[in-house]
Amino acid sequence: MSKTDMMGILVALWTSGILTAVAHAAIKFINANTKNKRLIQFSNWADQAVTFAENNAETSVDKKKAAQSFLIQRLFANNIDKLFSNEQIDAVIEQAVAKLHDWHPAIKQEEDEGK
Repeated sequence: MSKTDMMGILVALWTSGILTAVAHAAIKFINANTKNKRLIQFSNWADQAVTFAENNAETSVDKKKAAQSFLIQRLFANNIDKLFSNEQIDAVIEQAVAKLHDWHPAIKQEEDEGK
């Protein structure tokens, strides 16, 4: 095939809308995949933040502040701090705390005894 034939095929695909539709679908797929990876990483960082806070802070208020600070620093370091709101940060930290308590019943018992 010559260059002229290839250009003719590309022009035909472009004008028919097929090439545009394929490009649009590919862009949507890439965006969805990127967002999914960011959310997974965000959740992993929250797990790390909660584990860090459990080991390095005394009271539950201090633990929450330490976890929030840890997570926000990670978001800033990776330049994605604008993608997540404070409510989302609080929610993912609460989710990580619940997950940690499911894995470590001793922590849950300590908190129950403290109430």
